[in-house]
Amino acid sequence: MVTVEAVIAGRYRIIRPLGSGGMSHVWLAHDEVRHIDVAIKQCTVPFGLTPEQQHVVRTWAVSEAQAAARVRHPHVIRTLDVLPDPDGPWLIMEYVEGRSLQQVIEQTGPMPPARAAEIGLAVLDALTAVGRAGLVHLDVKPGNVLIGDDGRIVLIDFGLAVTEAGVAALSGARVVLGSPKYIAPERLFDRVSTARSDMWSLGATIYHVVEGRPPYARSSTAATLRALADGPPDPPRRAGPLTPVLAGLLRYDPAGRLDPAGTAELLHRVAQPPRSRIRRRVPAMAAALTLIATLIVGGSAQGGERTGPATVPAGYTRWHDPAGFEVAVPAGWTPSRSSGAITFSEPESGPKNGPKNGSESGSESGPGGGTTLRVSRWPHPPADLVAALVAEERSARLPGYRRLRIEALTESPDAVWEYTFTDPVAGPMRGLRRVVPTDGGTYVLEWRAHRQEWAADLPKLAVILATFD
Repeated sequence: MVTVEAVIAGRYRIIRPLGSGGMSHVWLAHDEVRHIDVAIKQCTVPFGLTPEQQHVVRTWAVSEAQAAARVRHPHVIRTLDVLPDPDGPWLIMEYVEGRSLQQVIEQTGPMPPARAAEIGLAVLDALTAVGRAGLVHLDVKPGNVLIGDDGRIVLIDFGLAVTEAGVAALSGARVVLGSPKYIAPERLFDRVSTARSDMWSLGATIYHVVEGRPPYARSSTAATLRALADGPPDPPRRAGPLTPVLAGLLRYDPAGRLDPAGTAELLHRVAQPPRSRIRRRVPAMAAALTLIATLIVGGSAQGGERTGPATVPAGYTRWHDPAGFEVAVPAGWTPSRSSGAITFSEPESGPKNGPKNGSESGSESGPGGGTTLRVSRWPHPPADLVAALVAEERSARLPGYRRLRIEALTESPDAVWEYTFTDPVAGPMRGLRRVVPTDGGTYVLEWRAHRQEWAADLPKLAVILATFD
């Protein structure tokens, strides 16, 4: 029996329970080695299995969990460790504060088609990453989609079998696990589980998001299974432009279902209709910044001289740094060096130490809390930049810190971390860290400004990003 303050594996101290289901119990715990909070889950053998079936589940549980742990993607929960145990393996996962999609729908009701499409795209991205790893998820449902307080959408809780061999072993033992309301019919009736089965479950999940209930909503499990065996789901009433997506995913014949590419195309049309190409979760000013940067790279800035790979507009000077980079910075900004990085500060603003890449996060600000740019080199960047930024965030010590986003950008492998905090002297501040891989190495550019000046200073950041080389 796990209790509060119990220590698992000599390092994970239980804080409180997070939830439980038929096959697992989840707690919030503190990793006393990494000094971070984690979610810790013990996978248990489902009730109702024969001794032979239980043996098969126990035999494959650890290796299947380890296979799932290898998936690295912003929309897939990150498994940090798998600990074998006779009663079922323990999974140590990143802790994402938020609510399940199921809870959100129960509390706020069905969502508009555009928002449902956005969530569907995030889950589809996750399933695509799972497929690239040669795996399947086999438990996609609203209860296994986490909506983070910061807006991040994360697919959690893989099924017990995720590899082709593991799926075959459980199928051979006549073990089929999943929620009847979201499980593909071929899994139930033919014991066939493939990536196309995940696409059915994605369709059932999107159906629930936009309709407020599953596609086969019945009073009992037996009634749900009968309805699933008898024919198509209940016709949607709220789906509107999502109706073709649902019809394409919830096809009985797996070979006739929409594939990921076709699903993505249809979902994008709903999530980003004409005259609304920017997704709602991306701030409008960030889109403006991208547009400005594009114009500058294209040479549209007036009054500049061409001294490098990009135009340097009037009012800027090109900085050639011994660390191996050059960039245009606003004229009159003061450079200063500390901890292997260089910080540029606007006039009448002293240097400010931001979070150090690969180390602790600073909280000091210069007098006046003016706008600053800090550039550092990331000597050994990991393959998963987003996961690395999330890990660094846990050690941040900024007063009043609040994450706005940590995500990969379309110009992969770039990544961005945007946040707000309260400077003890200057008051409300906003910051953005941009990871920029180049042929000469990976750099981190951190931009900080007073929140009232953030929008006005974004064109300066656009010039800096466009001229960094």
